Amino acid sequence: MKLIKLSVYKNSELIRSIQFKKGLNLIVNSISQSGRTGNSVGKSTPSRLLDYLFLSSGEDIYTEAEFGKPIPDVYRFINENTIYVELEFEGFDLKEHRIGRTLTTDPKSSVYYLDSKVCDKSDYLDLVARQIFGQVNEKPSVRNLSHKFIRNTNEKMQNTTRFLHGNAKPDIYDQLYLFLFGFSGLDLLKDKANLNNKIRTKTKHLAAYRNPHRESALQKMIAPLKSEEAELQDKIDSFDFTGSQDSSVKELVDVQNKISDLTIGYSKIKTRLSYLEKSIAKVRESAASVAGKELTTIYAEAGVAISDGLKRSFEELVVFHSKVVSNKVNLLKSDLEKYQKEEARVRDEISSLQNIESGIFRHIKEPDTLKAIGALYNDLSKIKEQIAGISALLDKIENTKSEIESLENSKLKVVQEIAKNTEDLDSNVELFNEYFGELSKSFYGDRYIFDLEFDIETEKCRFDIVNIAPNPTGGKKKGELSAFDLAYIQFVKATNIKRPSFVIHDSIEDVDVNQVFDIFQRAEHLDGQYIVALLSDKLVDPRFDLLKKRSIILELSESDKFFKI
Repeated sequence: MKLIKLSVYKNSELIRSIQFKKGLNLIVNSISQSGRTGNSVGKSTPSRLLDYLFLSSGEDIYTEAEFGKPIPDVYRFINENTIYVELEFEGFDLKEHRIGRTLTTDPKSSVYYLDSKVCDKSDYLDLVARQIFGQVNEKPSVRNLSHKFIRNTNEKMQNTTRFLHGNAKPDIYDQLYLFLFGFSGLDLLKDKANLNNKIRTKTKHLAAYRNPHRESALQKMIAPLKSEEAELQDKIDSFDFTGSQDSSVKELVDVQNKISDLTIGYSKIKTRLSYLEKSIAKVRESAASVAGKELTTIYAEAGVAISDGLKRSFEELVVFHSKVVSNKVNLLKSDLEKYQKEEARVRDEISSLQNIESGIFRHIKEPDTLKAIGALYNDLSKIKEQIAGISALLDKIENTKSEIESLENSKLKVVQEIAKNTEDLDSNVELFNEYFGELSKSFYGDRYIFDLEFDIETEKCRFDIVNIAPNPTGGKKKGELSAFDLAYIQFVKATNIKRPSFVIHDSIEDVDVNQVFDIFQRAEHLDGQYIVALLSDKLVDPRFDLLKKRSIILELSESDKFFKI
């Protein structure tokens, strides 16, 4: 991608246009005959406007850096006029795009434009993320990425690698550097985290099922219970009904055996119904919580499932996703209805048998016989329930162990893929360091190395700039930064990775003039865009004459300030 032109309109009239070029782009002030420094003509404004187009609040455009107070002329200029800022650029799709935003002191009232047409902020952000920064996921954000490529504050110019706000969390830097150096496994890290959560949940379930007895003890409990069950069944089968109402008692035993078996089956049906009801609720709950970006990710590879006529807008994705969820719920409901019918049938059958049982009780006249066979039956029912309970618990344990094993296998595949991505990351950093080391050595005689290490287990990055001279400051620090940012552009071009190939620097006046010349010479031949705002005093050396002639894209003065006010 490349920046083509930045334009500013006041009440629909073009008041400023900056044409960017390949290589070195200089924004300077005219040398003043009155002795003024040229510090207040608006050299930093183009970088702030670009940052504004990349979703900044824009406060730095109309407020003082030191005290945050409004700059009266600029503040009034923005509020009393309709100011429109537009950037023309070539995206990663090799097409020219135009993005625009109205400049206001209330960011919420900004109007966003794509190719001169009003658009939703979300569509605007999506285009900027994809076509300027090569970002297709939510993290790292465009705002965080922008700070790497637009270094227009003293803090950003003094901190080569830690260019975000001082309160930025380490996780943000992890996301940034993994993204910047082509680690394509950010989604894999999310998958790994999700798998870890599922494994932890299933492991807790397993621990609960094993309390107070593990499966080895439960399995040993079944054998003696089976023996007791067989003994009781033999006693019932060989029960002596002599002198009793043989047919009635035998009928009672038969009915009670059926009720026992049906009750155990009924319990299993109720368990299945409970599972299906929870599954339906879970599907609906998870569907309601899926965000638009997640939908895009979920169906990014679903070309076969989505008809050719379906455009993947957010609204259509929602409709498509709702249909998928609806189909899944309908399948579960179908199962639910089947088991509900089975539950009703079994319940009616048990009720019918219980009525028969009550009728038999009323006609039997031998209470002792009834009491004896009833005791045997009760004992048998208890044994069967114990066996069924232990068997169900063993099934849960084995199913949970199987689920954990499946999750662990899935996690292993993800970890292997992450490891492969980590190898690619290491190779990319190694290539970057070839450029970084060569540039830094040519500028200062010191070879700098960017040390980036990613820990797969903790999913954290450790990074630092390593060189022989410890803790460079001031001008030399900014020279280090120039080498770093120019090397990154060379790395991007060498790998064809979809990342910005421009960088904007401000305030390099305290860099030694010899190093400035060396940096500018290298930047002039860069297959990218190095945009620098600086005081013209730094370029009075005759060596810069040809560079100035070829590279100045904007020259401001006291009589021609950026906003012409």
